[in-house]
Amino acid sequence: MEAFIQQIKDFFSNAGLNILFGIVILVVGLILCKLIKVILRKILRRTKRDEAMINFVVSFADVVLKIVVMITALATMGVNTASIIAVVGTCGVAIGLALKDSLGNLASGIIILYNKPFKKDDYVEIAGREGQIAKINLFNTTLVTYDNTVIVVPNSEAVNNPIVNYDGRPLRRVVVDIVVAKGTDIEYVKELALRVAEGEPLVSREVDTTVRLEEQTTDCVKLKLKAYAATPDYWDAKYNLAEKLYAAFKDEDLLPPNEQIDVHIEMPEEKEATAVRQTLQKGKPRKLDVVHLKSTGAPTAADGVSRADDDGDSD
Repeated sequence: MEAFIQQIKDFFSNAGLNILFGIVILVVGLILCKLIKVILRKILRRTKRDEAMINFVVSFADVVLKIVVMITALATMGVNTASIIAVVGTCGVAIGLALKDSLGNLASGIIILYNKPFKKDDYVEIAGREGQIAKINLFNTTLVTYDNTVIVVPNSEAVNNPIVNYDGRPLRRVVVDIVVAKGTDIEYVKELALRVAEGEPLVSREVDTTVRLEEQTTDCVKLKLKAYAATPDYWDAKYNLAEKLYAAFKDEDLLPPNEQIDVHIEMPEEKEATAVRQTLQKGKPRKLDVVHLKSTGAPTAADGVSRADDDGDSD
């Protein structure tokens, strides 16, 4: 018993202080991790960054700091940490290879949250897909189309492909096609279209509205009306202009005529004569077989057919 007690005394006299220092480092380190986490969150919020990015950075920093505190505490206690660091590094490499695509999306998500090429509620086109931004996550971005379809786009596609942000500017140009018959007074058409655009309240007065001739075909002339509207009012302004232009041009009888196609078939004289004979033969009455039906004295359908044939033969 005395020997056991002596061994305990020797252990604490040799390694007890190291263990005590390790525990102190562990406790103090965890407290510092919490303080750093709170301070880092406040600093990032002052920079007005996205909340998702703030949460990710704070969580990532907290995990890294805790790992450093644990390794430091174990090293102070006398534990060989070289093997632990090697195992952690190996696991990190294996996880990185297994989650290569996910980590790529994660890095792309951080880039999106930092650079902010778009924000929530923006109407964008990402990798050929259009929709309104509903949610920006670290791994993907969620779009909602006008027909209420949800599209989830990986962040790597958003970073590696062109992004069209239709809400990136306060004003958006509205283009409406105008088609009139060839020979119409173009100057009067321009004046009428400009009057319609001036009467539309959603059209912006900050930028001039223009109507220019685009092209002419064999039977019509095509013009384009170009105006600007506030980005949230783009679709309403476009549809309003299209409807009002149609009504105004209809009242002025400026709508283009309906398209007409004339088809001419040419054939040699012999084929034409053959076609005429075949047509005449199709119209010639044919004799029908008479089916005698029993009757009670009233004329039958067969009698009517026979009389019709006889009349035809007599002619």
